[in-house]
Amino acid sequence: MKLLLLLLLLPLLLALMPIIIHASTLNIYYNGTVEAEINSNDRQFFLIGYNITDLKVIGARYNITGNTLYLNPINSTVYIYYKSELSKGVIQVNEPYNLTINLYLPLNSSINYISTQPYSFSTVNGLYNITFVNVSKVTLLYASSHVILAQNEFGLPAIIGGLVGSDAVLATLILLLWKRRRKEEVEIMKDEEGVDLVTDKLDERDAIVLEAIKMGTNTLADIVRQTGLPKSTAYRRVKKLVKLGYIEEIREEGKVRYIIKSDNK
Repeated sequence: MKLLLLLLLLPLLLALMPIIIHASTLNIYYNGTVEAEINSNDRQFFLIGYNITDLKVIGARYNITGNTLYLNPINSTVYIYYKSELSKGVIQVNEPYNLTINLYLPLNSSINYISTQPYSFSTVNGLYNITFVNVSKVTLLYASSHVILAQNEFGLPAIIGGLVGSDAVLATLILLLWKRRRKEEVEIMKDEEGVDLVTDKLDERDAIVLEAIKMGTNTLADIVRQTGLPKSTAYRRVKKLVKLGYIEEIREEGKVRYIIKSDNK
């Protein structure tokens, strides 16, 4: 009888057990400083940038082959610190496992994301902190203050300023990425269930997202938490609502928020 009761309660007990979240964290600063806190189960770490100096590894013995750090942990957590050179205006991460990634950029940066939707923006000690959660790959382009991205009447980014050398290369990359993004935007958007998102009719998920924004939920992360929708689905629905004119997308100091348009209140 007791065994039967235990078997019946086992699914409930498993559901109540805490979910283990990957503990590894990677901090990358625009000046090439890299800090990592790695779970001892992770035995490899791909070094970011080139010309690595001042490497310190605490909590593990290690060896390096190419840009890969092979770890033999002696503690439950391994700490890695070093300085590197980063390609100007470009930060790329490609690790062999998921982790939380924090990128730190100057406040005067113009930012253009290539891949992976950031989880949050914040300002820390005079720097932008862009956070990506539970990801292994991030690619980000940014430009310093003398490279200004503007929009002309056709929506085409105009890159203003005296661009020479590497700045000109960066400007070209940003322009190519913008064109790629515009091409993606004109394609028919469909969610993971194949539902056409360019129709002007709102379905149940659209209504859920719209109602959450009406209640004051104004960031993508908060919309995901409020609605329980997958992040990719919430993002596409938000973009659909923007396209159809139900909501506005507002960018302020590196942060993106969404509000109901005044004529829809």
